[in-house]
Amino acid sequence: MSRSDRQGRLIWAALVGLLVLAFYAIRLTGPSNLEADAQDRNVGYVMDVVWQGHWLVQQDIRGRIMSKPPLHTWVASVFAEIGGINRLTLTLPSMLAVLAMALLVLRVGRERYGPLAGGLAALAVVLAPMMSKHIALVRTDALFALAVALGAFTAHRAWERGGGWTWFWFWAALATLIKGPLGLALAAMGMLAWFWERRSDAATPLPGGSHWAGIGVFLLLVLGWLVPAILSAGQPLIDKLFFQELVGQATGMGKGGYPGQNLPRPTLYFLLRFLPFSLFALYALWRIVRHPETDAAARRFERFLFCWIVGGIVLFSLASHHRGDLLLPLWPAAALLAGREMARLAGRVGLRRIGAVLAGLTFFFLGGAWWSYHSKAMQKNEEVRYTLAAEGAARALAASGLDVKRIYHLDTPVTVQLRLGTFSVWLNEEEALRLVGGTEPAYLAVESPEDFPRLFGPGGPALREVFRWPHGAGGKAALRVFVSAGQADGTGSDGRGQ
Repeated sequence: MSRSDRQGRLIWAALVGLLVLAFYAIRLTGPSNLEADAQDRNVGYVMDVVWQGHWLVQQDIRGRIMSKPPLHTWVASVFAEIGGINRLTLTLPSMLAVLAMALLVLRVGRERYGPLAGGLAALAVVLAPMMSKHIALVRTDALFALAVALGAFTAHRAWERGGGWTWFWFWAALATLIKGPLGLALAAMGMLAWFWERRSDAATPLPGGSHWAGIGVFLLLVLGWLVPAILSAGQPLIDKLFFQELVGQATGMGKGGYPGQNLPRPTLYFLLRFLPFSLFALYALWRIVRHPETDAAARRFERFLFCWIVGGIVLFSLASHHRGDLLLPLWPAAALLAGREMARLAGRVGLRRIGAVLAGLTFFFLGGAWWSYHSKAMQKNEEVRYTLAAEGAARALAASGLDVKRIYHLDTPVTVQLRLGTFSVWLNEEEALRLVGGTEPAYLAVESPEDFPRLFGPGGPALREVFRWPHGAGGKAALRVFVSAGQADGTGSDGRGQ
């Protein structure tokens, strides 16, 4: 590699890294939204690992057993063990996954389509509208997409070389440990291109090489967690992972859905969530069908990407569960094709014009992210306001003089306990009634007492309110704490002491 090539690669990598850090900084400096997008479950799993030591099987503060395998939780928990459980450590896995995904696409794009196409493809990864959400989301999607991409690219390399499948199975195992067997299916989807190539070129090489070592690695990693986890947690884990999540999400069984429900929705999600780069990707898919590459190796790779994208969309279209975020593992392949088409366009209209458009798009998306996660979030996002209210309630409770370690929780948000540094699984009404009937005073934190009529309604046990936030009796409180048995604790009714 020449010196200019190395400098070009470093410049593109630095640009991509700066953009990722810019989006990440915008997200972290904005108000917290940990109560949105079901992040509370994943936050609860990390709390269970770090504070309770449950590395094998986790539950959230509602007592719900883990809905996904634990690799994402383990990664976040490692960061949390070092820096504590906070927004930074909780979101680092997603940010690093987005950065690694962009750099991976940059490398593959440079090798396959040239420096400009690789750089533009990496920009398409980072600037796609959906990415500003996932770059700081406490969910599995970004890490899962990275593992799928690594598995898919190693599968294509093994096909080209006629062997070396162990790394494919390794990455497929990690994807499975993040989100289940869908990772193996998506990582292998591009290999459907072999059947397509075989029809047009009888000399297409078979995907040769031994898979036994790789399958052994896959089974060792996946079953190495799954078997001990099932032995530890039993039927509830089986029901959750296999019947409610795997079968339920695919078929809609038990969820009121059915396979193929809303068939065109994933295609619309793909088009809208990745604009404007999805338009270049769709045009590239059309070109692959109508005007395939004449070079056999180049044609195999573009058809591999085609099958990865289209096969994935078909798979999601046939499933009952629909969420635009599910398409994230398809975007590395689509970004590569979009980068190639944008580079071709740059060759026709000139680099200066393309650079000006990309600069404008970059500032537009950065500004849009700032507006969405700062200005708009406070004004229109109820989940952000709910998260901030929970943070305020936790700060007030921590300063109230009550021993937060003694407080039981009925329906409080995960953000409250995260701020308090406690992990108390929600009680149901029956458990709370037994608790307050004991000889010792019991402290109960509740957000909505009306949801527990036997406990807080007329004729219920004698409970005394010792904390309310916001302070004062007027309006609906975001958090209230009651104590049973009328025990004095030296704290006033507003939780600020006497």
